Amino acid sequence: MATVEEGTESTEQGDDGEDDVHTGSLVSQSLPHEYESEAIKFNVESFRLDGTPLNDRGDLDEDDHYLSLAEVGNWETLELEGTVSVDQDTIEEVFPFNEWEEIPGRLALVKENSLAISRDRQILADSPLEGGAYDFTLRINRDGHRGKVKIRPFLTRTANGGHSGSKHASKVGARVADGLSWVVRLDERDDGGSLLMPIIEDFSDYDNFPDENHIHYLSLEAPRNPQLYLNREHPQVVEVLKNTGATGGPPRLRDVLYDYIEHSVWTQLLMQTARDTSTDTGEPEYSWQEDVLDIFLDNLYPGLDDDEAAVQLAEDVRSHVDIPDLVQRIESAVHQQYDIPYDTTNLIEEAIQSDD
Repeated sequence: MATVEEGTESTEQGDDGEDDVHTGSLVSQSLPHEYESEAIKFNVESFRLDGTPLNDRGDLDEDDHYLSLAEVGNWETLELEGTVSVDQDTIEEVFPFNEWEEIPGRLALVKENSLAISRDRQILADSPLEGGAYDFTLRINRDGHRGKVKIRPFLTRTANGGHSGSKHASKVGARVADGLSWVVRLDERDDGGSLLMPIIEDFSDYDNFPDENHIHYLSLEAPRNPQLYLNREHPQVVEVLKNTGATGGPPRLRDVLYDYIEHSVWTQLLMQTARDTSTDTGEPEYSWQEDVLDIFLDNLYPGLDDDEAAVQLAEDVRSHVDIPDLVQRIESAVHQQYDIPYDTTNLIEEAIQSDD
């Protein structure tokens, strides 16, 4: 989620080869496969606001990979341009020897905005992957984001591997390398929320809301404009979710909680999108559903083009026979958008260090 420099902890091991949980990073220690942390170089070479150079607008700290636009008004789009580089040696470290001729890997920039509960990715290089520098242009629309936006490069697998029991990842979507993050801080919005920008309410005040035991609720009563609510009756949870810190227990816990909420939200949005998509044309009913399809169709139906996949999704949700399989595929597709073990391990690491 939107934290600064998550991967800066040391991952060194002692001379005897055993992991030191108090000085190393549990993220790399706990993963069941080879993982190269901070091995991908992420360079932003220019920032443009509404098509013009940033100049002295905003607070830019290139050393810390941080840009604040909190004090800058009257802009609509921030554009970042630069390169993401990955060495061939890094690629060969995280993929087994028998895959080196055609590396089943994907290099992508992942953009996450926890307060807007949204994330998306820009694929820079796909399978067969080769080492090198890849140019990117990434845009942040001010109306669609809130708080802090984190941008981070990841290297993932694009195919299942046949090397069970080896030290390398074998599942599609498994992350095997990353780089340092860039964080862009936007001004806080007070417009009452929009798509997936949560509104905080007392759930007990509304007959149509779930009971007070629920932390969040996604309202689809007006499918044109889904709205996410957080329950004020859990003040400690809400405070953690509103936390804007970079390090420490609360930010780590915030990341895990947002992963939990987002998983539920995306699953519901996908099901709603499937129901609202035409079985004839593959066109969804509302504009936000086009974004949902763009994010998930490749993982749901990897062998079909976008139009065919959208039609198939619409048909599957209407078929009682295919519903169980569809639900499983939706769960799998949504799960691939997250790295819940990574965020949870960060939280455990923080707790261990606090107790030390």
